[in-house]
Amino acid sequence: MANIKLITIDMDGTLLSSQQQVPTGNMTAIKQALSQGIKVVIASGRPLSGILPWLKIIGVPISNDQFVIAFNGAVIQTTSGKLISKNTISYADYLQLQTFADEQKAYFQIESLDATHTIGKLIPKEAQMENYLINAALKVHDQMPKEVEFIKPLINGSQEELDHLTAIMPKELLEKFNIVRGAWYNLEFMSKNASKGNALKQIADQLAIPSKQTMAIGDQQNDLSMFQRAGIAVAMANARPEIQAKADFVTKNNDQAGVGFAIAKYALNASRTMNQPIKSN
Repeated sequence: MANIKLITIDMDGTLLSSQQQVPTGNMTAIKQALSQGIKVVIASGRPLSGILPWLKIIGVPISNDQFVIAFNGAVIQTTSGKLISKNTISYADYLQLQTFADEQKAYFQIESLDATHTIGKLIPKEAQMENYLINAALKVHDQMPKEVEFIKPLINGSQEELDHLTAIMPKELLEKFNIVRGAWYNLEFMSKNASKGNALKQIADQLAIPSKQTMAIGDQQNDLSMFQRAGIAVAMANARPEIQAKADFVTKNNDQAGVGFAIAKYALNASRTMNQPIKSN
């Protein structure tokens, strides 16, 4: 069987522990993978500004030949910041989403390469947490400027609020946007072309790496598109059962260095046993 050459790893709930730290076992395995020439790509809902500090911690080089998948696949950049691809929605699309959010009395913001933008005047705690984690400035406008890059629009709220909005989502929005839950407090609306899975494929194609030589590790709905594209799909033990059901393997949880365990199991060993399934792509 082909050796793994590319690993895409979600951040929150996957690479990072519940205390927002990188377990030692994850760092050790990632550094070993890098030393073997394996590309390690962080695939996150965060922008590069929220990913970069963690790249330095895990040892991924800051260069033009290393990559990140940001904004849940809406943006691909090199770790040094060079833009590879970007998917946005239109201003008219933004207005449609803002209207839906306003009708539901939900807080709505736009994450862009430069900052986070909102016309909301009351910033809920979930949005404050999101903007802290992504390391982005929040700009509050009376009216949303048309020149804003509409990369990742999202509604922030409680688990219950977002479960309700997901259940009543209008058909026209479901058909027009890629709608995902990147975290329990985020309901995200992106271009139909924007997904972590599409970004994984684009990077693999650019590097001439067959899909069977790729591995994806994640814990949320927004990671499922990676599972569909990767040769090996790994779900965290802390993922919901419906996410685990879509994976080839369920690793340990994010507080037990589940990422490192999966990398050691599939990528650092030259041989694999029959009970380590690999999808045919």
